[in-house]
Amino acid sequence: MTELVPGANAPLPRGPVSVRLIGPFDLCALVTAAHGKVDGDDDFVFYNQPATAGVILSGDEVMVDPERLRPGAERVVIVASSEDGTTPFGQLPGPVVTLHDRRGNLSAHFTPPPLSSETVVTLIEIYRRGAEWKVRAVGQGYADGLAGLARDFGVDVDDDSPATPESAAPPPDLTPAVPRQDAPASAAPASAAPVPVGGPPARWGDRSASGHGQVPDDRPAPDGAGWAGEGGVPAMLAQVVTLTNIEREREGLAPLAVDPMLTAAAAEHSRDMVARGFFAHTSPDGRTVSDRVTDLGYRYARVAENIAAGQTTAEEVVAGWMQSPGHRANILIPQLRQIGVGHATGGEYGTYWTQVFGVLL
Repeated sequence: MTELVPGANAPLPRGPVSVRLIGPFDLCALVTAAHGKVDGDDDFVFYNQPATAGVILSGDEVMVDPERLRPGAERVVIVASSEDGTTPFGQLPGPVVTLHDRRGNLSAHFTPPPLSSETVVTLIEIYRRGAEWKVRAVGQGYADGLAGLARDFGVDVDDDSPATPESAAPPPDLTPAVPRQDAPASAAPASAAPVPVGGPPARWGDRSASGHGQVPDDRPAPDGAGWAGEGGVPAMLAQVVTLTNIEREREGLAPLAVDPMLTAAAAEHSRDMVARGFFAHTSPDGRTVSDRVTDLGYRYARVAENIAAGQTTAEEVVAGWMQSPGHRANILIPQLRQIGVGHATGGEYGTYWTQVFGVLL
């Protein structure tokens, strides 16, 4: 593990890496070319646009895959602001940045110098030097906040939009940009209304969280035909687990084991979406994936959830999740160790799928 100081650099581990910052902060990332400026809106990754080519934001973590960056990208700058957008860093716990390789191993550690009135700080940058990629510690603060960041990197800041999201706002649900009845297309933000073509389109959603819970498990097992496969789950859902683990194996990640509590939470959410006619991570009464696994007694260090609707086979739903940056990121979180899959039929889309991932405390 490398301890970085401001201005110091180190070789970047090969493959995707994760930059983490725990605490009352919001993360964002900027992708720049050799001229040091962003080339457009797609180069700014933040809570309302959590993914672009080679960069995915998920809560307190930014995942960067240099090989997947857009053509011409030379640098990814990781930036933090205070969670409420106004509290200066001098009134917050000192930020501690960690860099992890594709397997989750700690590669580098950086503590920026003490800050005072700054509300935005550039933490580190991942940059190309010749044929190699490196990481450099920065620690530069901006007392003028996003305005200073925009000035330095050429970002368009909309003054009429809020500086930070509501603390409980989930990531956007995703729906195919060109939906088809028989198979999902590539995912795009759900702010563009789905276009029915002969029937309801397939839909997608992803969610990630951290915390713990402690209530006994007394929920029923998921519905499905043909009991077989891993963990006693139905054969079709066991196939979802198998296909998910194949994708993780391709990235050198540990396989996920079926957990009965996560399976029950996934099944409950799929049935609930059918019964109450909604498609979201948060149920009409405000329950989230954190609530669902907590109520079943799953004490977690990390939990994440993918949902989908309209797909008819395990192959179709896993392929669709892997084509969507947010869902793919959840499937490939290195630290995960358990999985549960739920499936229910009925409702507007005909089929509702839920994947719940976790790692125990």
